[in-house]
Amino acid sequence: MHQAETPDAASWEQTVPPDVAGTADQANWYFNHIRLAIPQLAEQGSATGPSNVSYFTSAAPELTTRLWLRVGSDRSTAITFALTGPREKVREERPRWRAVLATALETFRADPAPEHRWAAILIPKAAQLARWTGPLRTWPDRLETPVRVGPMTLTSVQTWVTQPHPHPDDTSIMLGVGYWPLLVTGQAPGYYRAGALQAAARDLLRLQWLLTLVTARTWQRGSQPCRMEPDSDTDDFTTQWLERMTRWSLREQLPAPDPMELNLPGWLQAAWEKSLTSRRCSNALSAYGRAFEYFTEEATSDAGARFAAVIEAITGTHSHSDATKTAAQYLLSATAPGTLTEPEAAQAAENILMYSFRHQTVHFGRLHGPESLGGMGLGMLSADGDPSRTHHMMTGVLQHLCRDILINNLGGPAHAPEGLLQQLDDIGSGWITIGPPIPK
Repeated sequence: MHQAETPDAASWEQTVPPDVAGTADQANWYFNHIRLAIPQLAEQGSATGPSNVSYFTSAAPELTTRLWLRVGSDRSTAITFALTGPREKVREERPRWRAVLATALETFRADPAPEHRWAAILIPKAAQLARWTGPLRTWPDRLETPVRVGPMTLTSVQTWVTQPHPHPDDTSIMLGVGYWPLLVTGQAPGYYRAGALQAAARDLLRLQWLLTLVTARTWQRGSQPCRMEPDSDTDDFTTQWLERMTRWSLREQLPAPDPMELNLPGWLQAAWEKSLTSRRCSNALSAYGRAFEYFTEEATSDAGARFAAVIEAITGTHSHSDATKTAAQYLLSATAPGTLTEPEAAQAAENILMYSFRHQTVHFGRLHGPESLGGMGLGMLSADGDPSRTHHMMTGVLQHLCRDILINNLGGPAHAPEGLLQQLDDIGSGWITIGPPIPK
C-alpha cells in the first residue's frame, strides 16, 4: 500500500469516543473486536507513514473498499475511520462499515479488562536532603495505619532504611539518607500483561505527584510496579526488596528515630478523583511534580519554567497576563480582607511568576540559579546579593504559591499567603538564606 493511497485529512470520521479506548492496551483489544466483526476478514496492515494508522479489508462482496482506522491524535484519544476506493463504492459501503464498527464498539464495551494485582515501593528522593547533615538527612515520619488513595493502598514498611547517596559537591563522600519506605498495592485493568503494568504505572505516578504535593518531598519509585500472581504474598515482595537495599555497605548508618506520624490530609481521595476528571488539574499536577523534582535538585531555572506552567494549566491558557491574573486573584481571595489591594496583588503575582526569567530559559537556554555555577553553593555576599541564590529563593516562593493554588483547586483548603508575601518582601529587601530553600 502506497502512502499516496491513504485517506485525505477531511475524510476521517469518529467511531470510538475519546477515552473509551484511550490506551494502547485498550486500542489493541478493540482491534481484536474489529477483526471479529468484519465479515470474511481478508487483510490487515499499517500505513507506511503515520504509525497510528491501520487498514482492514474484507473478502465479502458487499465490502470492497478499504477500512482505515486512526488511533488518537495530538488533541484527542478518539479513534476515527475513513474509507478508500472508488468514490461510488465508498458512498455505497459507508453505512455497512459503520454497522461493522458499531458492532465492534458494542462488543468491546461489553468486554471489560480483567483486574491484576500489583505492588510497588515508594521512597523519598535522597537527593532532596543530601546537603544536610546527620539527623537532618532523615524523614522520621511514617503511616500509622494503611491509607487508601484511588485504587491503591499505602502502608509504611516497618523496617528503617539507610540509603547511600553521594554528597552533591563531592561524589567520593557517600552519605546515608534514612526513611521508612512505603509499600503500595493495588489493582489495575489490562487486557494484556503489559497493559496492566502500564495502567499501574500511571496510577502510581499520579500518586507520587499527589504525595509530593501534600508532603513537600519528592517521592520516587524504590521499585516499579510488579504484577502479583493470585497466590503471591506482598510480604515476600517487600522482604526481597529490603534484602537488595540492605546489601549496600555504608560507613554511616543512621539509627531509626522515634517515628512521627505521616499525616495525609482527608481531602486526598477527593483530590485523586478531581485529578482524574479535570484535565486542567491533571496537567497542573504533572507540571508541579516535575517542577518540584527540579527544584529540590537545585535546577531552579527549569523548575521556575515548569512551576509557571502549573498556573497556566489551571488557568487553561498560554497567556502570561491570564496566568498572572489567576495568581493575583488567589492572593486576594486567600488573604484577610484589607491586607492587599488589587494593584499590590497583581504586582506580587508578577514578581513571583518571574516570566522574564522563564522566557530567557525556555527560548534562549539561559540559567539563573545554582545550576549556572554547576550547583556550587553560596560563595560570597555583596551589596547586590548573589543573583543565583536570589533566583533560587524566589523559585522557592513560586513553589509555595503553586502548591497553595493547586491544593485549593484539587479541593484542599486555601492557605493564607501572608508568610509567602513576607518571604517576597524579605528577598526584595536583600535578605538571604544560607543553604537551599526549604520547600513549603
